[in-house]
Amino acid sequence: MESDNKLEGLRSALSCVFEKLGAESLTEPDRVELVARAEVVQDQIDAIQDVGGMSDHLFQL
Repeated sequence: MESDNKLEGLRSALSCVFEKLGAESLTEPDRVELVARAEVVQDQIDAIQDVGGMSDHLFQL
């Protein structure tokens, strides 16, 4: 499914962001930007999961 592929890609992106956050050479502005990006990606993941949950619920009706 397309949403599964997108979800997998977003999770991979989020993993990369967390990996970069662990780098000691990051400046504080870079960390702030990465955290903001992580929040956006997490919101996208949540939105996809919410839509998936709603469709699962509809199939049960």
